[in-house]
Amino acid sequence: MVALRLIAKTKSKKALNASDACILVALFFNTALHADVFIMVVHGGFGFHVQDIAMRFGPDVLTVFFKCIMVFALLWNATTCFTKLSILLMYMSIFPVRRVILPCKILAVFIILWNTGGILGGVLVCRPFAMNWDQTIPGGKCGNQPMYYMALGVINILVEVTMLALPLPVLYNLQMPMRKKVVIISMFSVGFATCAITIYRQATLPDLQFADMTHSGAVATLLSGLEPSVALALACVPFLRPLFGGMFGSSQKGSSYANVKPKTESYKKGSKRSESRDFEELQDDASEIQLRPVMPMRDTLVVSDRIAASRSLKDLKGDGITVERQWEVDTSEDGDAPHRG
Repeated sequence: MVALRLIAKTKSKKALNASDACILVALFFNTALHADVFIMVVHGGFGFHVQDIAMRFGPDVLTVFFKCIMVFALLWNATTCFTKLSILLMYMSIFPVRRVILPCKILAVFIILWNTGGILGGVLVCRPFAMNWDQTIPGGKCGNQPMYYMALGVINILVEVTMLALPLPVLYNLQMPMRKKVVIISMFSVGFATCAITIYRQATLPDLQFADMTHSGAVATLLSGLEPSVALALACVPFLRPLFGGMFGSSQKGSSYANVKPKTESYKKGSKRSESRDFEELQDDASEIQLRPVMPMRDTLVVSDRIAASRSLKDLKGDGITVERQWEVDTSEDGDAPHRG
């Protein structure tokens, strides 16, 4: 999916941006994450009971597993962080309005702090550090590891739901036919698949036994690897439009939504102008989805003679454009025609 995203960028002649950079970094960490799982399976006895591994393969195999499971938590946090940052940067480029940009920035800061805390927690949960893979060290101790994983999962669900809900109000107000609006909203809502995986993984954590992590943690670990992979793939979906532009319809201008009519505004004297505007799609079928605010076609303020008579020109200033017209009529005694100035 990331490769298709880059191909779509090349086809639409768009330069790589910060969102693309984050998704590439996320892909790197995600690849390392699955390489780590592969090592756990091939060289760490993943799937067997701890006692069986010790008897059949020796304690060195267990050491490999516990080292890998510790690294797994660090790579998961890194992958999750950059994937979510890429999605938020995508939101900010598609919806360049304050009511989207500001929440995205706040959420991005929270994600960075949360995943940084997750990495530090994974490193510091056991002291000394070697206690992560060698439980026989005298005087060593580990914190509440089940609570660590539980907290990561709960916060992840809350962040996922917040990110999915963030663009929905703007998407609902898109100025386009309802059928196409539903398609766009559905495309942005496929992220609920990652929520479903995360929720199911959380349901397996109460049964997790760290004393037999090689066996009891198999399902939870595999789901933990699947979730960021799905999120990474879905983060690329909105950018694939240039590869399937013909499927979105066509028009004389090459836009799939060329029949969108700008929304006009009308208001009365003294009323406040609404700060929120709807969106329409840019007239460009060769690029990923980008939206712009629908600007009013004309702002008109009409002041009746009755209102003008009751208010001085000084009072009207600041309400709009004021045109002052004065008439002077002179009538001469010899019957000449009136002079108008």
